[in-house]
Amino acid sequence: MIVYSGKQFWNDFNNWDEGLFQDANRPRDDDKFQIRPWVNSRKNDLRVANSWIAAQGTFYWLKVQAWQSTISWNTAYMKNKYTASDISDVNSFVAIDGTTYNANYFLDQMNAVILWKPYVNADGYITIWKWGVYAVTCNCLFVAPTWYNVVTSYDYKFYVAMMINGWVASMWTQSRGCWWQDSLSVFYVGWFDAGDTVNTWFLHTYTTKEFLCQPTINLYRLS
Repeated sequence: MIVYSGKQFWNDFNNWDEGLFQDANRPRDDDKFQIRPWVNSRKNDLRVANSWIAAQGTFYWLKVQAWQSTISWNTAYMKNKYTASDISDVNSFVAIDGTTYNANYFLDQMNAVILWKPYVNADGYITIWKWGVYAVTCNCLFVAPTWYNVVTSYDYKFYVAMMINGWVASMWTQSRGCWWQDSLSVFYVGWFDAGDTVNTWFLHTYTTKEFLCQPTINLYRLS
């Protein structure tokens, strides 16, 4: 219905004829587009609701780890930021390619990456402070030591797992063999309550020498 013309109340228009209609007095956004009831304010699906929002937290750790004969998980000790003494066991580790590592080499790479507001924090474990649906990826990079024989590596196993609220792996995967460096990961999407904890577990069965293990965990808040 055409009721009147011209600028209505506080509104300005992209096209002059928009001011002729009955809904001309509805508020508009900064680009002069009409804010429509039950459209602009309705609930959106995940793809729309998360457009331009990267609510993500990524955390890192590393350890020079010996083998286990049974499944006895090693828990990553995640922090937002590290000192050289936190990861001093990496000092003098020699990889299969001859590279000798030290703590200072890794420090700048291990700071937590927090984007937007995933509502997660690292204090050994990753604690979730706000309930919602999260997509979680647990990963571990295994770096082989010097004199590692890739030909016989299939005699050994490598594992990575995700732990939720306890000491039992909620999900895990394994692989036989490792090239000079390989990674394994598990992926999970589900509901978490405030106060829930998650972390990455890992182990290997290579008996000759220790591996350099670099576990990570990434949490993406979906709702």
